[in-house]
Amino acid sequence: MRFVDTHCHLEQAEFESDREEVIRRAAEQEIVIITSAISTENYERNLLIAQNHENVYASLGLDPMFHTQVEKAAQGIHDHSSEIIAIGETGLDHYRERDHAERLKQETAFVKMIGLSKELGLPIQVHSRSAGAAALLVLQKNDAQSVHMHAFDGKAGLARNSSKNLGYYFSIPTSVVRSPQKRKLVKAVALDRLLLETDSPVLSPNREVRNEPSNLPIALRNVASILGRDVEEMREIILENTLRLYTGIGET
Repeated sequence: MRFVDTHCHLEQAEFESDREEVIRRAAEQEIVIITSAISTENYERNLLIAQNHENVYASLGLDPMFHTQVEKAAQGIHDHSSEIIAIGETGLDHYRERDHAERLKQETAFVKMIGLSKELGLPIQVHSRSAGAAALLVLQKNDAQSVHMHAFDGKAGLARNSSKNLGYYFSIPTSVVRSPQKRKLVKAVALDRLLLETDSPVLSPNREVRNEPSNLPIALRNVASILGRDVEEMREIILENTLRLYTGIGET
């Protein structure tokens, strides 16, 4: 194992035609994958993908837009807690949801997932699109532990404070190659809280092409360049960070 793609979605339809080849290409580069289901309909498929591949681990969560599934999601996570290494993704989405009442329902579901994360002792992968400050506030109010902010699009100062003072982890996606905001994020996050992700099939280095886990080294090279560090040194630091948070890698 040389890398961990801490967040992607192998269960999604975009991989239906070549999922085995996608996983094989990642394995050839010694990339371990955490695949995250975001709706209860995909839980079984996601778990099966992980069960059938040594380099794939599963996370179960709930996209904020599916907050009405929260009770079913919580039950599914409980039922499969021994088969997963994280809860997520879950959180808030103020980009797609503008209605205040619906945002409050998202928050209620998010709080339940935070509680479940603490109860089961599992890291929580947080979605916070256009809701960075709000999501961080909910996490802090509810004393969230082992927090992984995925593809954070908020202000760099928030990431700096949360990583250094609260110990939250932030994953840098492959889209860092074309995102000034993500480049600022790299510089802001505490070095011992940096992770990598692809968020496949989205956030590709090339906006027009489907993303996949084998692209993860692109993110690493960009992070190393931004920080002025040796690529291999940066790989070792990020891998150590990842295994510190995701203690279930190698155990499930």
